[in-house]
Amino acid sequence: MQIAICEDEINMQKRIYEFIEDWSKTRKVNVDICCYESAEAFLMAWPELQFDLAFLDIQMKAMSGIELANCIRKDDANIQIVFVTSFKQYVLKGYDVNALHYLIKPVSPSKLMPVLDKAHVIWRAHQDSFMLVPDGEGQQKLALGDITHIAISSHTARIHTDERAFDVRKTMSELTAALPSYFVRVHRSYIVNLFKVDCMYKDSLILSSGEKLPISRKSSKAANDAFLHLSVGI
Repeated sequence: MQIAICEDEINMQKRIYEFIEDWSKTRKVNVDICCYESAEAFLMAWPELQFDLAFLDIQMKAMSGIELANCIRKDDANIQIVFVTSFKQYVLKGYDVNALHYLIKPVSPSKLMPVLDKAHVIWRAHQDSFMLVPDGEGQQKLALGDITHIAISSHTARIHTDERAFDVRKTMSELTAALPSYFVRVHRSYIVNLFKVDCMYKDSLILSSGEKLPISRKSSKAANDAFLHLSVGI
């Protein structure tokens, strides 16, 4: 797993680096970590160096982490972005670049470990799990980790990603049987990827894109329990 840390506070950069190393040893995950002291230094190395996960400090001397994330998103929709900041007011900015998470300084292992766990599961889903979807007159592989949610009407399922949607001839029961456990039915018409959910309430949820979907009364407890289980650790 390729990880970048873009942080101009050297002590904080070292702390995050050490915490990631500890996590990788505990979880037995191979990681390659690159550190940068500015957004400009990161951009000089990228995209020749491809990253799966990037920790971006929001407040840096010239280009901010938000500006850097916008540059990244123009070319890469899949890299997972975690913002590191001292100020909670920046959190809403993450919707624009589909941020995975925000870490409020000072960063601690207890804050970082669940975020790394979540990022690793999403990364693994991109590596290992695919669905065939129609693409013109042929078919293409769609990584399950790219799916945000699925809307179902009769025997047609519209599979949504951050970039586009695909229509397939599948029923709700066929999809729920085939998809991994982090996909949960929240309504008679919707299945969601829990890793793409930012907030969940009794009767609705907010996706990382900012889109709001309903949760049925029948599905509410199971959906909220699954989301809570995912949030506290994998």
